[in-house]
Amino acid sequence: MVPPELEEGLPLERIKDFSLEELLGMAIKAEIGARKFYGSLAERINIQELRNKIEWLAGEEKKHEELLRKIYASMFPGKEIVFPREHIGPELQPVARQLSGIEDVIDLVRWAMKAEEIAAKFYAELENMVDTAEKKRLMRYLSDMEWGHYYNLKAEYELLLDWEMYSQMMHVGP
Repeated sequence: MVPPELEEGLPLERIKDFSLEELLGMAIKAEIGARKFYGSLAERINIQELRNKIEWLAGEEKKHEELLRKIYASMFPGKEIVFPREHIGPELQPVARQLSGIEDVIDLVRWAMKAEEIAAKFYAELENMVDTAEKKRLMRYLSDMEWGHYYNLKAEYELLLDWEMYSQMMHVGP
C-alpha cells in the first residue's frame, strides 16, 4: 500500500514528453518535497542514529535544490521557475501523521529508497538532455548523490529489519 507521504507520478519513460525547463522545475519541486519529507520523518524517529542520518539527507536535498535553482537560472535567465503539476516518479510529501511503530518507519524508508532510485535515474536522463559538459557533470553528480542516498537508506532499512526481529525476540522469552 502506498503511504500518504508518497504521491506516485508518471513513469520515467515519460521524461521525453516534457521540456528541459519543465523537467528542471520537477526536479527542484522533488528536492523541496524530499527535504520536507526527511525533516518531518526525522522529527518522528526516536532512534538517534537513524534520526541523524535522516536529518543529513534533508540537508543534502536542500543543497540539491540550491544547485538546481542555479542551473535553472543559468539556462533560463530572468524566468521564474515553473513547477509543473505532473511529475516523473514518486514525489515525497511531509510526514504529518503519528508513526505507530517501527513498521511505519521501515515502510517509509523503503518508499524513500524507491524515490531516491528514480531520482538517480531521472538525473542520469537529464544528463543526456543538457547542452554543456559542465551541466552534464552536474547532472551526473546529482545522479551519483541520489544513488548514495539510496544506498544509505538501504543500509538503514536492512538494519531496521534486523532490529525489528531482534526486538521481537526479546519479547518472546520468559
